[in-house]
Amino acid sequence: MEKLVYPNPGAYRDLLVRFSSLNHKRYYKLALKASELLEQTKLSELCSSIARSLSDLGMHKGEMTIKDSMEDLVSAPLPVEDALISLFDYSDPTVQQKVIVTYISRLSLESASTAIMAALKDSVQYNNSEVNTMHIVLLNAETESNISGTSDDQAQHRMEKLTKILKDSSVASDLQAAGLKVISCIVQRDAGRMPMRHTFLWFDEKNCYEEEHILRHVEPPLSALLELGKLKVKGYNEMKYTPSRDRQWHIYTLRNTENPKMLHRVFFRTIVRQPNAGNKFTSAQVSDTGLGCPEESLSFTSNSILRSLMTAIEELELHAIRTGHSHMFLCILKEQKLLDLVPFSGSTIVDVGQDEATACSLLRSMALKIHELVGARMHHLSVCQWEVKLKLDCDGPASGTWRVVTTNVTSHTCTIDIYREVEDTESQKLLYHSATSSAGPMHGVALNNPYQPLSVIDLKRCSARNNRTTYCYDFPLAFETALQKSWQSNCSSVPEGSENSKSYVKSTELVFAEKHGSWGTPIIPMERPAGLNDIGMVAWILEMSTPEFPNGRQIIVVANDITFRAGSFGPREDAFFEAVTNLACERKLPLIYLAANSGARIGIADEVKSCFRVGWSDERSPERGFQYIYLTEEDYARISSSVIAHKLQLDNGEIRWIIDSVVGKEDGLGVENIHGSAAIASAYSRAYEETFTLTFVTGRTVGIGAYLARLGIRCIQRLDQPIILTGFSALNKLLGREVYSSHMQLGGPKIMATNGVVHLTVSDDLEGVSNILRWLSYVPANIGGPLPITKPLDPPDRPVAYIPENTCDPRAAIRGVDDSQGKWLGGMFDKDSFVETFEGWAKTVVTGRAKLGGIPVGVIAVETQTMMQLIPADPGQLDSHERSVPRAGQVWFPDSATKTAQALLDFNREGLPLFILANWRGFSGGQRDLFEGILQAGSAIVENLRTYNQPAFVYIPMAGELRGGAWVVIDSKINPDRIECYAERTAKGNVLEPQGLIEIKFRSEELQDCMGRLDPELINLKAKLQDAKHGNGSLPDIESLQKSIEARTKQLLPLYTQIAVRFAELHDTSLRMAAKGVIKKVVDWEESRSFFYKRLRRRISEDLLAKEIRRIIGDNFTHQSAMELINEWYLASQATTGSTAGWDDDDAFVAWKDSPENYKGYIQELRAQKVSQSLSDLADSSSDLQAFSQGLSTLLDKMDPSQRVKFVQEVKKVLG
Repeated sequence: MEKLVYPNPGAYRDLLVRFSSLNHKRYYKLALKASELLEQTKLSELCSSIARSLSDLGMHKGEMTIKDSMEDLVSAPLPVEDALISLFDYSDPTVQQKVIVTYISRLSLESASTAIMAALKDSVQYNNSEVNTMHIVLLNAETESNISGTSDDQAQHRMEKLTKILKDSSVASDLQAAGLKVISCIVQRDAGRMPMRHTFLWFDEKNCYEEEHILRHVEPPLSALLELGKLKVKGYNEMKYTPSRDRQWHIYTLRNTENPKMLHRVFFRTIVRQPNAGNKFTSAQVSDTGLGCPEESLSFTSNSILRSLMTAIEELELHAIRTGHSHMFLCILKEQKLLDLVPFSGSTIVDVGQDEATACSLLRSMALKIHELVGARMHHLSVCQWEVKLKLDCDGPASGTWRVVTTNVTSHTCTIDIYREVEDTESQKLLYHSATSSAGPMHGVALNNPYQPLSVIDLKRCSARNNRTTYCYDFPLAFETALQKSWQSNCSSVPEGSENSKSYVKSTELVFAEKHGSWGTPIIPMERPAGLNDIGMVAWILEMSTPEFPNGRQIIVVANDITFRAGSFGPREDAFFEAVTNLACERKLPLIYLAANSGARIGIADEVKSCFRVGWSDERSPERGFQYIYLTEEDYARISSSVIAHKLQLDNGEIRWIIDSVVGKEDGLGVENIHGSAAIASAYSRAYEETFTLTFVTGRTVGIGAYLARLGIRCIQRLDQPIILTGFSALNKLLGREVYSSHMQLGGPKIMATNGVVHLTVSDDLEGVSNILRWLSYVPANIGGPLPITKPLDPPDRPVAYIPENTCDPRAAIRGVDDSQGKWLGGMFDKDSFVETFEGWAKTVVTGRAKLGGIPVGVIAVETQTMMQLIPADPGQLDSHERSVPRAGQVWFPDSATKTAQALLDFNREGLPLFILANWRGFSGGQRDLFEGILQAGSAIVENLRTYNQPAFVYIPMAGELRGGAWVVIDSKINPDRIECYAERTAKGNVLEPQGLIEIKFRSEELQDCMGRLDPELINLKAKLQDAKHGNGSLPDIESLQKSIEARTKQLLPLYTQIAVRFAELHDTSLRMAAKGVIKKVVDWEESRSFFYKRLRRRISEDLLAKEIRRIIGDNFTHQSAMELINEWYLASQATTGSTAGWDDDDAFVAWKDSPENYKGYIQELRAQKVSQSLSDLADSSSDLQAFSQGLSTLLDKMDPSQRVKFVQEVKKVLG
């Protein structure tokens, strides 16, 4: 390709552009080569531009001077070095001189010379002697007659000659005597070809100059700025250099040729040049980050860094080597002012402090903003860390050189360490020095030390990233990041002392109490470094400060470690998971399971595998088969505990131990793993009933992992991770042909999000964690505790602005909608509070969680439009094909009824009050529906409502209707203590729809009777007919009258059918519902939000007080009885205070409940009655009386001395 392009680059430019835009991985080598050649073809254009700007021909009136052009070239962000070198042999001596001066000025910056001295200070061969550098340029010469081959061959031949000259002892001695420690050589090549660069260093121990390969391709002044000496990483024996396509980045790939499995490491190094305004040697990219980010949100320095990072990211996306670990280093040449770190914003205070704390804060904010913009992309490309070196020029103590090191822990979370460069007084070395109170990992490390080999944590993070998930120990940081965003979006004040994310979450790891813990071993909290787990599962107690619980709430998180035996479940993992689950149930804490596993562990006994022998049928002919597998006597003596075997002695005296069963030395090879799987399946299923469980599928989850995702019921799935029972390759073997091509085909979101297994889908782990936290924001801190009620941001008394026209849009009714002018029309519930679940499953029903005046509630609503159900084809069946089935709105089908029942079950377990915006016409009762279980699903709705233990409201909304079986399964009679039914003024309800009703109750004959009763013309015609019949009228007259009556009847039938429908509709009105007592009240649509907010507060207050009463008296005391007591207390209290507020005044009741002194006496009396009754019951049993003294002694032991004395005195008073 080069042979074609170089002679005439312009002719191939369009083709190269097309090739470089190819983005399929199959063509990445072609795209990469085309991009490189495209950049090289630009070199001749750049040479022409530079030559013109440095010559008198380029000077016209009003244009910049040659001096200005030279200054622009010195600071240009474009890589102009190669173009300048190409002009070293320019025909005009004046231009040639200016080119050389410009090139030297570009390399010999003040900061560059400082960096060189710092880099060489620690070098043994230089000591404190004077360091000089000689630059040699070998200009492109005519092809020598005795050299054949390509331009590369000729250039290499010239370098070999120079190397030979430098090896000459006399030449080397003269150069060394002149203090020349560094010799840089540039070999100019043909037009359009990049020059070659080589650097030779003087080594005292060898007494000669040798090429330093790590410095090849880069001039010595710039190599010092790039800190290339740090790339001599232990464990790697090969380094490959690749320039970026735009020549801005220097890319070094490190490999270990002796260990191909060792991760390749790629280091990106660049120098960031910030041009002055108007610099004409500036690419378009300099003025655009390409991220669509408002420039006002970024500082001048951030823009410079971001532009450079973007070019590196684009380069890495086309890079030939897919590395497991990349590092980027950026050195900013120009000194920065503190104001350069401040985002461009009119609201920003210009007066910036000059202290270290201000600089540190600005640098941290800068790194966070950049990570927010490109962190996900960098993480996807395995860019694990990026470092920025910059010098601050200010009047205060912040002046000096700073380092910002950002580690990409996950795609959306990072750790940022800020360092200053400090010289150690003893060693005279420059060190990293943490600029914050908490020391970073590189604190005290010499700047020029080579990078360390990857740590165990780094390797595990790379392994997790290869499995497309987050390393389990990085999830606490993800929770911190998500909580930060939650506080910011909540518009609440940040908790005091929460200046950084670490104050939001405190994580304490849970571990076995014993080193080799197994079944029955308790778990204990322990503070220890990450990655010390010896099983494939880890857990934490997270104490979090959330907007709902600023003072903290606790949750338990358990996660698979995908880096430990692929996250598989063995006996110890099962035991640990069960212990964590039991702890969550015991403490009534939410349990979050982060799933990324390969199912139950499989294995074989390696100690047997390595030494077993085969008893052949014919030792001389193994192809005839074998009889048994055995161990020799020596091997059996060594591993007898690993097998069950019997002894066999051959005729020749040889003893063989025939293996009957392989037990194995190691636990966790076979059935014991699925035995443990059964235990954790039972435990997690029980946990759903006893506490809050939620599974986040952050990696593939297989077998028992898939069952756990379902048994915990609530499930969030990442869009790129499957939930499967068996791998696709195993299924293909079972089916005997290649049917399935991926795990996603079996258990991706297109399956699991549409069949009711998955509640929510997310694109990445941070979004998943954010959804976990948002879900928890609706859930009490402890199961059974009070709801997390927050101050409402959306006024509870505002009217419902969304007005349904023909049908009620369920989502608009819940969360509101923007009108055509962009104005928000509010729905019943708080703005932005609705989180829909099961969105992809059974779309004719809408379920989710919302807030009403800051109070979390569960919501079920009805889709009125016809929805399409997509049934995917099963590749396992050759005649299967994808089908699209229409589902009518306002009708319960088997799937939507099941969805409703499941939502009721979830809401009840979470302790959420319930709102059903009822708008059903009935159940679908076709043959297929009955076959698929519509009766079972409808019955489940009844059962889950019957056992619902929270306040429940059924509201038929505006333009809604509720009929037949749909009314039956949600009527208040199902659970009178909990369910209240309401209807909007325009709502309708009945057994049948009016059209169906008149077919039965207003038949054609009855319609004709109605016409005959109401229509004057028909009345007149019928009278005439009667007269004609009784007055002996002629037959023609009678027939004429009959025809007239028939014609009139036919004419009136459509009208009277409408009248009949309207008459039937009058039986459907909400006023009739209220009159018959089937609803509690008619509630106007616009006032529904305010009404239900007040009613909800009332019901919650009643429930809290009723639960307290039942706790005192006992569960045998019914909710209804407790409500009767509350009614009695309330009315008595109101009469005592002289209040006129009645029992139906919701606001008055809530105010009464919120003042405990109103009923404190009643509660105390109940407690006294309960204790009295318990003591009285002791008299009925002699055995209880005998145990009373022991119980009394235990009671006295639990009291403190003052309480004990007071109690004894009270008892003495009673005894007289």
